[in-house]
Amino acid sequence: MAVSRIRTATAVVVGDASACALLASGTTDCWGSNDSGELGNGTTTASDTPVAVRGIKSADAISAGVAACALLASGAIDCWGYNGTGELGNGTTNESDRPVAVSGITNATAISAGKDSACALLATSTIDCWGYNGAGELGNGTTNESDRPVAVSGIANATAVAVGDESACALLATGAIDCWGYNALGQLGNGTTANSATPVPVSGITNATAISAGYGSACALLATGAIDCWGYGGGGKLGNGTMTIDSATPVAVSGITNATAVSVGGESACTLLDSGAIDCWGSNVGNGTATESDTPVQVSGLP
Repeated sequence: MAVSRIRTATAVVVGDASACALLASGTTDCWGSNDSGELGNGTTTASDTPVAVRGIKSADAISAGVAACALLASGAIDCWGYNGTGELGNGTTNESDRPVAVSGITNATAISAGKDSACALLATSTIDCWGYNGAGELGNGTTNESDRPVAVSGIANATAVAVGDESACALLATGAIDCWGYNALGQLGNGTTANSATPVPVSGITNATAISAGYGSACALLATGAIDCWGYGGGGKLGNGTMTIDSATPVAVSGITNATAVSVGGESACTLLDSGAIDCWGSNVGNGTATESDTPVQVSGLP
């Protein structure tokens, strides 16, 4: 079913209870729940059709968790919505129903918002994060939440960042991946289940080209076109032919050799193939059934 009135979208993100589209004009429209102002339109009224986010005119990228954020063409970042633990990064814990500037960010090149925190990749190849930090997901060596950006320790050559539920990962220029934060399910991929407030290397990953993180797990797109995942395996979310087994080290997603992108969500993950088809695994995989799948299945109705 098509989203009403969206005709020029260049990206779409789904947050905790809302969704947003980046439009070709550089503006952003959002729809869904709005209890904390996550639609960014100056109200807290829910909307089942897209509404324009106030003041966003030059966005290059968007991301959403319990709050939503837009990377602007200037290198600044604006966020809106829930802010109970500093998710807006503006030095307060006050919710905002319209965008507010993240403090001190002027040279960002990418943004990733997770459950209760967000991180920005900067032009210096470093990463700043803000928000909740109970498991060390800000990566600065502490478990103190921060309503302003703090630097992730030891990251100096990042090319991408992905924030999940209570953990985050950085893709490095070497093709390696470092992760930090909560790790009870092995989502840091370093062979342990111990939390880490500073980045630790994901075991065996040396040729990654993209990274995505979701609830309890993360996946890497490799230069070979294969995908490796690690962490929570319930419902087949690792895609390796097991239904309930977590993994604290990366495992190969079965049968994927020609992937060009990967995205991890709450209970499932999907990959775009070079054929234009999309394969998914885990729960609600879009193949016309309600059956979980522990290996990739093609989404119905796509090439």
